[in-house]
Amino acid sequence: MSLDHTTRPPTAPAGSWRLEPADSTVEFTGRHFFLLPVRGSFPVSSGHIDIAPDGSLVRLDATVAAAGFGTGNPQRDTAVRGPRFLDAERHPDLRLAGEGLADDLSLTARLEVKGRATPVTFTVDELTEQGERVVVRATARVDRHACGVGGMRGLVGAALLVRVRAVFVREG
Repeated sequence: MSLDHTTRPPTAPAGSWRLEPADSTVEFTGRHFFLLPVRGSFPVSSGHIDIAPDGSLVRLDATVAAAGFGTGNPQRDTAVRGPRFLDAERHPDLRLAGEGLADDLSLTARLEVKGRATPVTFTVDELTEQGERVVVRATARVDRHACGVGGMRGLVGAALLVRVRAVFVREG
């Protein structure tokens, strides 16, 4: 079900839900030379949500692997994983933590990159319950400079459009 953002979305049943990394994706689009689109992804490592009995989001934690950054261009990917950008060797994970889903279907969470936490607001575009699975699609605009990823400021745009597809299964 797609959401029209005028009504509260359907909610997942209460309890703890574990993210299924193999079924979840984090994709992004940025600009190189401020004109040419660059698309890529990160592999999802882990995640967890807790849903209250009233259906509200109590807590969200998710992790993606910085070393898995990929755009299909090996030279660029190696550079972005390096110390001028993500510094994946010293900071292997990007983390997202948040609480509560606002009435306008937004979630403001803390995105931690290279040890720096920055607020990021995601808009939930879809929330679908499929038996024992819940699928969430959300989007956000992320300022990489605010996150401490400032390499090549003159050649690479600051804004990234991030698209998430997260699949959760009920824990035990």
